[in-house]
Amino acid sequence: MVGQAEVPRPPGRTPETVLAEREELVSVRAAGWRMLVPLRHVERVLPAAMPSARPAGEAAAPVVAVGGELLPVVFACALAGGAEVELDASQQMVLLAAHDRRAILWVDAVEEVVAHAPARPPPGAPRGELVAAWSGVDRPLAVLDVPRLLTLSMDTSSKGER
Repeated sequence: MVGQAEVPRPPGRTPETVLAEREELVSVRAAGWRMLVPLRHVERVLPAAMPSARPAGEAAAPVVAVGGELLPVVFACALAGGAEVELDASQQMVLLAAHDRRAILWVDAVEEVVAHAPARPPPGAPRGELVAAWSGVDRPLAVLDVPRLLTLSMDTSSKGER
């Protein structure tokens, strides 16, 4: 097993994105890809809400109403590089929270909770700003940088409201 000190951390990570060894992570699947989300940032998992459409004067970021609050939606398929997102009633929404920010991560499925096992990125892996770390002994998966994702989703949704 690779020790925590031996695994390089992506630059610019803040204390809230640093993962402890054996920290619980939620495995999610989107468009044939898997990624991990720190359980501490998962408020709850909801069934997909098939959206209704309404005319808009200009393009707006997608939102979903949860408990009377409109939350920005981030499609995990798009994060994994998918060119388009196909919505299905069998999909799930992961309600993410960090500090005073919340958003929905739309996934094909929430699979299981696993313990963080620090790992090096696989050869050729993208070095995106949304990857907090890599985890997994047999097959390293990207761990989503939830605080960064929430900051970006809030910035995008506020621009769509103008």
